[in-house]
Amino acid sequence: MQDADIRKLLHPYLERKNRKYKDTIIVDELDLCSGLSRIDIAVINGIIHGYEIKSEEDTLNRLPNQISYYNKSLEKITIATNKSHIKKIDKFVPEWWGLILITDKDKQKRIIELRQARTNPLLNNLSLLQILWKNELISVSNKYNIKISCQSNKRKLRESIANCLDTSILSQEVRTALKSRQNWRS
Repeated sequence: MQDADIRKLLHPYLERKNRKYKDTIIVDELDLCSGLSRIDIAVINGIIHGYEIKSEEDTLNRLPNQISYYNKSLEKITIATNKSHIKKIDKFVPEWWGLILITDKDKQKRIIELRQARTNPLLNNLSLLQILWKNELISVSNKYNIKISCQSNKRKLRESIANCLDTSILSQEVRTALKSRQNWRS
């Protein structure tokens, strides 16, 4: 099964799983760490839960870097893969990552949740803020009366905000900004 097939299977599964949360949005290819990485699917409601897809065609060469970026930026992380990668991935990813097995037996595609994701203990304030655009960072700084210079670049904005707000507030602000974001690929 290819990435597109797994993605097509995951979307309705994630919609059903999150339908009790009225404000849920599901985004493909969310940029993380200022665009250094991308999570395949992000589900945003009371948390930001990233889903990484590893199809049969994928190698696992990028996974160490992806793990590093995802651990800094996402509140929960799940990896969806097939039988050929499942054992390697299970040994490789942190135990708090969720694990989904995608099967395709006799033309019957199935999603089997092997392990539920738990809260990420490594979330990093600066990395979390790297998800936001400059105008969103300015809105957060204004909301909390964080003093910034008119010429502040995104890095300085992120540092100022990260030094003033705790992770739970930052997470909420990032989720709020993402849910109201227009023109995702701008």
